[in-house]
Amino acid sequence: MVITLLVFVHLIATCTAIGTLVLTDLRLIARATGYRVVIPPPERLETRIVAAALLVLYFSGAALIALGMRENSDYIANPKLQAKLLLVVMLTLNAFILHRYVFPILGRSLRVSAWSNREWFTVVTSVSLSNSLWFYCAFLGVARHWSGTVPLEFVLLVGLMIWAVVFCLANGLLALASRDNPRKKRPDWLDSIKARLRNLFQLRDR
Repeated sequence: MVITLLVFVHLIATCTAIGTLVLTDLRLIARATGYRVVIPPPERLETRIVAAALLVLYFSGAALIALGMRENSDYIANPKLQAKLLLVVMLTLNAFILHRYVFPILGRSLRVSAWSNREWFTVVTSVSLSNSLWFYCAFLGVARHWSGTVPLEFVLLVGLMIWAVVFCLANGLLALASRDNPRKKRPDWLDSIKARLRNLFQLRDR
């Protein structure tokens, strides 16, 4: 019964954090459909929700591991679990990078087109890593068929591939956001994607 309750709490915390991230991402995508885009940092409530969810995940996850090791001394030897612990450490370190470097860049209220290459790389790397790690760690929590059946290297390699895909998508989104004015005579693919996304989000040009 205790394990079931801990798993339930762990699941609720995961869903809360990911749900908040999805809403933030959707807001960012909607903003990127416009021109002269300025991306603000996340709302304080959103960051507090994610931080609180992460703390709950720490405690519930640690309790589950402790109970698992009490029943089986080799519980921690599971490569999938080892990989998840490493990825959670990366997620935590990246959270500090977000608060220390990324949020101050966004807090300057500069248009995306005015960002330096260093600012662009810092934002896209950290944000894509955060999104990919949250979703991949959640997947590992339910991927029971990987327990004891796949090596540590395989789990980490899949995570690296997912991050690479999200990194490319984040770069594409910033490329959309960096277009300050539409090309009136001959609109290109950026203007076309912006128009389609505006229709999807039912937005109007300002």
